[in-house]
Amino acid sequence: MVLGFKCQPKHQRASGLAPSQVKAKAREKFLGIHFSPRDKDSVRTEGKMQPWVQRLGTLLLSVALLLSPLFPAPQGSQLQVYMEPLSTAHVGSGALLQCRFSVGGPVVLDSLQVMWYFWEQKVSWYEQGRSHAQPGASLPSEKVLESGDASLSLATVTLSDGGVYRCVVEYGAQKNQGETTLRLLAAPKIYIPRQPAVADTETSLLCHVGGFFPEDVDVTWLKDKKAQEGYTRSSPQRNPDGTFNLTLTYTFTPALSDADSVFSCRVRHAALGQPLQEDVFLDIRAPDQTGTVVGAVLGTLLGAGAAAAAAIYFWRNRRKGWAVSYNVAEVQGPERCLLGQEVTLRCFMEGMFPEDVDVTWARIHSEDRTVPESAGDPESPRDPESPEHQPLLPALPPGWRVTEERAGTRLTSSLTFTPTLQDDGVRVRCVFLHEAKRIREERVSLEIRVWARPQVSEIQVLPEWDPRDKTPHR
Repeated sequence: MVLGFKCQPKHQRASGLAPSQVKAKAREKFLGIHFSPRDKDSVRTEGKMQPWVQRLGTLLLSVALLLSPLFPAPQGSQLQVYMEPLSTAHVGSGALLQCRFSVGGPVVLDSLQVMWYFWEQKVSWYEQGRSHAQPGASLPSEKVLESGDASLSLATVTLSDGGVYRCVVEYGAQKNQGETTLRLLAAPKIYIPRQPAVADTETSLLCHVGGFFPEDVDVTWLKDKKAQEGYTRSSPQRNPDGTFNLTLTYTFTPALSDADSVFSCRVRHAALGQPLQEDVFLDIRAPDQTGTVVGAVLGTLLGAGAAAAAAIYFWRNRRKGWAVSYNVAEVQGPERCLLGQEVTLRCFMEGMFPEDVDVTWARIHSEDRTVPESAGDPESPRDPESPEHQPLLPALPPGWRVTEERAGTRLTSSLTFTPTLQDDGVRVRCVFLHEAKRIREERVSLEIRVWARPQVSEIQVLPEWDPRDKTPHR
């Protein structure tokens, strides 16, 4: 007996459908069309598909196969965004905030959108093939965007630019984002006033450290590379631009041998790659022996009585303040003042000085800054109408105010005002005065430069115009 077997595909065995019926089912599933039994009867004749239906299905299938590479079916979330959680930049320089993305294949710019936010404010974006940005911000070129790089560039950063930035990338129906925190640093600068010291007389060395951010800073006085003790540190003072200043004072009694020593102020700060240090050599002079010499001469000529009187005379004069030791710093303030934004100038006196020292401020123009020869002599007569001796106190211009702060051996006087256009180019003088102790120390600031932010008006589209139509005739 011969047995015959007929092989039948699995899907046919399961469904019991003819091959033509299986193909029709497949076309319905691919095209997303479902025919009801009545519809199927209308397109069939004696169990066969109508020719026009077959041609339509073949045409749609060909079109779908041609367009499928351009519109790939999504397979989960292929869009990924990569960012560093912390970015660092220095004040006054540029900043680059990295934002990389991947779409699982070549980037089609028509499907790409990129948006950068600073907190909740949009600063730069790319959509519909065009880049937009706020002043000072920019996105990379389209060629760079196609490589998956949507980093944000900031031209010149200030402390107000520090904070959280967010990069949002949309590709087709997919969306992803990342964020980074921009940390800003400002490097400190050192200023050490130079003045002579007297051997065996207590003196103070001042180290002014300014313009640094953040507030944490380590300042040390060194003598021949060895850290010294006995110094005092002032509290950090905030500047109008957000940076900080402070002063480190080292008080000691020098000897003549200290003239060969190197005194150094060393600063460590996060904005510095290595410690910042400034060295000074002291000009140490021998104690004033004038009283002793004169007394000896008078003793020889006039006798012991005259010598004693002379000694008492010089001793009293020294008690009046001839041995006072102090330093006065230059007027400190920002290099530029923004129009309409409050600014503060400061003047410091540090060391041993009377508690009742008076501080006055004067607003002077550049042509008035020359000090008369008699200004250095406290006993010389002064013209009260002279612009050199017209203090701001007590009649301050509207909005100008002076404050004083005394802490230990340091006196700080601050002048706060809101600059106007009339203040551009003027200078300000700070004067420390004590008539009884014959103290007159004055410092003049640099010229105040007032700046204003530019204002950008809306772009206006002018009507089309052909210059040839309006060419003047000679």
